[in-house]
Amino acid sequence: MTAVTLTREDIAKGLGKLEIDGGVEVHSSLSAFGWVEGGAEAVAAALLEVFPAVMVPAFSSGCSVGMPPGVRIERNGWRRHWWHHLHRHTPQPFHKDLPTSWGMGAITEAVRLRPGTVRGIHPSHSFAANGEGAEDITSAQTYDDPMAPVVELCNRGGWILMLGTRLNNCTALHASEALAGRPYFARYALVEEGRVVRIGVPGCSHAFYRFAPVLESIKREMRIGNARVHAYPGKEFLELSVAAMKRDPEMTICRPGCPACADMLAGGPIIYE
Repeated sequence: MTAVTLTREDIAKGLGKLEIDGGVEVHSSLSAFGWVEGGAEAVAAALLEVFPAVMVPAFSSGCSVGMPPGVRIERNGWRRHWWHHLHRHTPQPFHKDLPTSWGMGAITEAVRLRPGTVRGIHPSHSFAANGEGAEDITSAQTYDDPMAPVVELCNRGGWILMLGTRLNNCTALHASEALAGRPYFARYALVEEGRVVRIGVPGCSHAFYRFAPVLESIKREMRIGNARVHAYPGKEFLELSVAAMKRDPEMTICRPGCPACADMLAGGPIIYE
């Protein structure tokens, strides 16, 4: 692929051509663009220049703990012996200044660090937002409903924006799963003041590429540098993906042996306390 050098102005100009008139939930890959002068901070600045609100999945790791004594959970996208691995690390309490996990990418972390950015409360699946309505959007999140900020943003006329990433990386489709009636799996995490809380977490996303033809009719697509950029109006995105899941529940199954896919299709967790 041809070497490309981009500036913040180049990225802002490209994003403007999408003609999006609302906020965006962004999934991004910095390396997909080519070489960007100023790196992830330049992309974050371009996003905030073009869109009235920018939200990113600011997921974090290291806060997870094992199940409390006396709790048993079946059909939980998890195998019993895996819980033992959680006792091999020292958990850290979640706080809103906790860095995002490396898999979220440099652009996500750059948005999180921008002045004025606010963050949800979920210990593993928080969202960070900056701009109009950011506080209201992120405060929709609860421990039980991590994807609520996505729904809130879409209800406000927001868009789903993919910058050099594929639908397998699109967390908004987990919001679609919840709207389609699929329960979250149950986990436990450490939060501030040393409290352990039960949280809801989404399942597997490896088969989300199958939503591409479902969403094709509403997609806006272009290239910025080497990055394939595609965007979807949020309300229609949720409506079409929810309807597709209800028509064919098995479209999200990545493989027969996946515990998360099998347990999700079976109806989700059964908790005994």
